[in-house]
Amino acid sequence: MTRNRENLLILTLTLVSFVLGTTEYVIVGVLKEIESYMKVSLAAAGMLVSGFAIAYAVGTPFAVAFLAKISRRSSILIGFAIVLALNLLTVFSTTFSSLMAIRIVSAVACGLTISLSISIVSDAVNRERRGEAIAWILGGFSIANVLGVPLGTFIGQHLSWSMTFVVTACIGVVPLVFMFRILPRQTTTIAGSFSDQMSLFLKPRILLACLIPVLGNSCIFVVFTYITPLLSETMGVPVHWISAILLIYGACSILSNWIGAKIAKGEFLPKLKRLFVIQAILFLGMSFTVSNVWLGLAFLFLIGCLSSSMSAASQLYLFDVSGSIAPGSKAFASTLLPVAANVGIALGSGVGGIAVNMGGLQWVPPVAVMLALLAFVVTLICQRSIQVNSDEVTTAKAA
Repeated sequence: MTRNRENLLILTLTLVSFVLGTTEYVIVGVLKEIESYMKVSLAAAGMLVSGFAIAYAVGTPFAVAFLAKISRRSSILIGFAIVLALNLLTVFSTTFSSLMAIRIVSAVACGLTISLSISIVSDAVNRERRGEAIAWILGGFSIANVLGVPLGTFIGQHLSWSMTFVVTACIGVVPLVFMFRILPRQTTTIAGSFSDQMSLFLKPRILLACLIPVLGNSCIFVVFTYITPLLSETMGVPVHWISAILLIYGACSILSNWIGAKIAKGEFLPKLKRLFVIQAILFLGMSFTVSNVWLGLAFLFLIGCLSSSMSAASQLYLFDVSGSIAPGSKAFASTLLPVAANVGIALGSGVGGIAVNMGGLQWVPPVAVMLALLAFVVTLICQRSIQVNSDEVTTAKAA
């Protein structure tokens, strides 16, 4: 594949991830509208976030394994087409249960699509560009925060919440057309049986490594799930300013990808530990300033600047661990980060909902503090386990 075709492939899959990210995240911008339209509580509406994330985490590995005998090109086209079709069908959702059902199926299709995107691009581009290509694809989710969520929030507030998903589907037609043209036709199927692939998730080292993105995402999504009501009800931000604030937060999340690239260089676990401590401090600061507009916004934007900064290092660590345990399951291993991230999203939004029900919105930031500190502890354990293994290898060689 020439460099120009590599660039076009990376751009196409970045646009795909933008549509997937918008499909997943934009729901937080229209929670109030769904709450009003569906006549459910805010915490119940928040279940659309955790429900999506749970379905994503549970369904993605099964979807990838189920389609193992189909080429990755066909599988990714099917998955992305399903996402677009279900976004269009959202306009017909008149009950909370029907909307939840659409979100659940969409989640599995999104997980399948992004996992295969990472797998395909890592095989298609030159080895030297793999890290860059994967970073761009993951960055599509940050771009969704910058453009997709604020645009969707604006549409939801001025037209209807369902039109947000219709517009997202229309945008997705563009990368879908490019996918037909640019995706390699000779894409392999996934090696190994279904049981071999699923057994990867039963390895203790894999489970421990997955806890880093689980907890790292959960502390962010405790706040992000309820960002609109936090802004309007707790900080007292006027409704017509919320889209602009979400835009700034999204811009901060793009910066977080650049920070994440720096963290991922060299020895990244020690830097991840420091990152989680800094996040805990920021969440603690927000806990004391959440009722103040300017101080609350300052902490929120700082949190946004670190929101995706652990993703690149977590990706590298997961590939390192899975590669050492099951080197033949590369394509299936690409589901690890998306699955772990969405378990974290489900955990964060779910725990956030409990906090809102029991104590109100002001309890959301303190819960995020605890989750960030747990992420620090798990990262510390992972770092020490590496040191122990290295010492054992050194002792064995000396003997």
